[in-house]
Amino acid sequence: MKRRLYRLIVTIAAFVLMVTWVYSQEIVDVKPSVVWKIYQKANSGLSDNNAIKILIDDAGEKWIATEKGGLSNLQDSMWSSYQTTNSEIPHNSIYALAIDAEGNKWVGTYGSGLAKLKRSSSEGKEDEWTNFNSDNSLLPHNWILSTAVDKEGAIWVGAGDQGITKFNGTEWFVFNTLNSQIPNDVVNAIAIDSKGNKWIGTEDGGLTVYDGTGWRVYNMDNSQIPSNWVLTLTVDKNDHIWIGMLNGGVAKFDTDTTWTLYDMYNSGLPNNSVYSVAVDKDDAVWIGTGGGGLAKLDGHKWTVYDKANSSLPKDFVYSVSIDENNMKWVGTWKGGIATLK
Repeated sequence: MKRRLYRLIVTIAAFVLMVTWVYSQEIVDVKPSVVWKIYQKANSGLSDNNAIKILIDDAGEKWIATEKGGLSNLQDSMWSSYQTTNSEIPHNSIYALAIDAEGNKWVGTYGSGLAKLKRSSSEGKEDEWTNFNSDNSLLPHNWILSTAVDKEGAIWVGAGDQGITKFNGTEWFVFNTLNSQIPNDVVNAIAIDSKGNKWIGTEDGGLTVYDGTGWRVYNMDNSQIPSNWVLTLTVDKNDHIWIGMLNGGVAKFDTDTTWTLYDMYNSGLPNNSVYSVAVDKDDAVWIGTGGGGLAKLDGHKWTVYDKANSSLPKDFVYSVSIDENNMKWVGTWKGGIATLK
């Protein structure tokens, strides 16, 4: 928890100090035709206004990991929430979320390990929860920071300061700085490309990729990555890796040698701490920042949505997800969820 508070303090301080920004790319005005809708605890079934992670499953249901309200679900217009008081979810603080090919939800809690939710397909039958923690499994830590599911159905987990763990349903494998080339044991982000490579963003250790046999590390000493503190990772349809960093802006890496860097000084990015990146159906990149609102990069054009010029409820954007209709679902810190199209 101290690490996350430190990130917030550093991000907010940087935002306050940087009162001007220089850019070379085109900035476009916010369009008044954009339609916003706001979901908050006061006007909807959202259980907490701190929306840490939003995922959308194959049925179009929205799953929201919250900071203190457990797991919220929106199906059409119906809300429901899974909390310790009404379900077997082990903790109400959730910082990681993944969905496997069978539709199971893997819920990473901040204190009680990893939980698997298997939804019941029969009316009247209860949902099935399976909880994994450091007492009943080989999960090395109960603070789950990141999760991802590979093509074989194995779940990859960044657990506390214990590296990255793979669970294939029967066996556990832990990779840390003692037994592998992972550069740091705090794993903030995991993304898997179409070839099955695991891209791992660490806290102050840079970016590493694991292909199943070997590791390759990208840091400020051996590459163009501008920050070793990686907060989020996204793989686009071309297998390019989008890297959001603490005080490093956002970078696109073509997984070979080409880096494209965006920050407050060379682009329209409004803040250098990037907590989420999503690519929509039109290949526009949506970037959630820690204090500068939501930025859209469409080719060379930048559009920034913030509390001052739009209906975005807060400028700290923790999560961005795109639904089947190209609607953007934006999770904010203390502002709930905003949608725009």
